[in-house]
Amino acid sequence: MSNKRDDLRAYMDAHGLTQQQAASKLDVSSATINQYLQGKYKGDTAALDGKVTQLIARSREKAKAVNIGFVKTKTAKHIHETAMLAHSLGEIYLIIGEAGLGKTMALTEYAKQTADVVMIEVEPTYNAKVLLQTIAASLGLTPARTNHEMMTAICDRLRGSERLLIVDEAELLGLKPLEILRRIHDLTGIGIVLAGMPRLRANLRGARGEYKQLYSRIGFCQDIKNALPAEDIAKIAEATLGNSDHNELLYRVSGGNARRLAKLLRGALKIADNHGRPVDEALIKRMAEMLIDYG
Repeated sequence: MSNKRDDLRAYMDAHGLTQQQAASKLDVSSATINQYLQGKYKGDTAALDGKVTQLIARSREKAKAVNIGFVKTKTAKHIHETAMLAHSLGEIYLIIGEAGLGKTMALTEYAKQTADVVMIEVEPTYNAKVLLQTIAASLGLTPARTNHEMMTAICDRLRGSERLLIVDEAELLGLKPLEILRRIHDLTGIGIVLAGMPRLRANLRGARGEYKQLYSRIGFCQDIKNALPAEDIAKIAEATLGNSDHNELLYRVSGGNARRLAKLLRGALKIADNHGRPVDEALIKRMAEMLIDYG
């Protein structure tokens, strides 16, 4: 009798998966998983055993992958300072920059390290109602039926709290959601950080002055531009590789983009590990040739 059922049970327990979630990963129905785990599956057991083997193998490979976590670079420190000022002064500040420069990671780290911070990440589908529902849920509130009721509950919770609200990907918000953020600020006195791509600032200027009330309340704008300085890339590389041997090359091939650097390093370290070889110049150049250029 196959022991793959026990392997699957152990995998599900280790990852806290329900039968439905395991079924989704294996591309079968939850009924199939239920029968399989009970030893009552009448289908192609060998084929399902193979899927379980592959799933567990992929999981082990992912566990071995290098996780490039937060590195407190000069840019990250500046982002933290901007967030701290908005928080302590109760102001609305902007943080803008091209994709892949570490804005989200730095702000997430600030939220982890600092009490009384609420951080949300906007999706393209966000309208006024979804924004209010998201903020309410982040504050532990039960979303109400109407926008007005949610707005009232949110402001009641935030008023006098001296909290900071961080809104990431804020360039995706339209006029009404942005006006809601302005009113939350006006009614509660909390600090707000709006972070996103460079077009966020242009959006807030508006084409016909429609954002004038909000734009006039913005205190500062930290513009990271389109690339990190060489010293930031070097710090991330050294934290990952444990040496400074390839800093100049890594800065050149990454274009000063932290996300591009992370992808390159993860790939290089994975290949190096598989072949029992060090990360060298040849391997870095090989991985750099395969990177998608999205700059």
